[in-house]
Amino acid sequence: MRKSIQLTTLFTGLIIFCAGCAPSTFVMGRSAGWKTIELTDNLVGQYETAWQKTVDTIAKDHDIEMLDKDSGYLRTSWTYGISGGTFNRYRGRLTIKFTDIEKPNKLEVKTDAQWLSNPSAGVWQQGFDSLLDRDVYTALSGRLGRTVAPE
Repeated sequence: MRKSIQLTTLFTGLIIFCAGCAPSTFVMGRSAGWKTIELTDNLVGQYETAWQKTVDTIAKDHDIEMLDKDSGYLRTSWTYGISGGTFNRYRGRLTIKFTDIEKPNKLEVKTDAQWLSNPSAGVWQQGFDSLLDRDVYTALSGRLGRTVAPE
């Protein structure tokens, strides 16, 4: 009977501990950095079309917080519960910019993630989510072009 109580206590403690863990896809303390997607030949120089495809692709899964077509800048609001993380403790967002809106040939994308490591103090740990990062680049590359290996 005593062994059963010890196992139950250990199991309960493990569940409580893991509930406070960031998802395994969270890379804490690092930025994903800017990644480049080269536009396909039919989109090179076609800013209106490339911009609209970008907005349409992102708006399917994210709420857009800031949008400035004249400068080629888009940022989403924080999406909570990304990659299966605890809804109120894990969030991600993305930023997109066209470096040239006159004759675009590429766009740059960056993802950010935050883990609420200390809810009572409101302390967010900075980083990125490898799954969100991959999914965003896959979606945009599929609609607009191809991913370029980082330099």
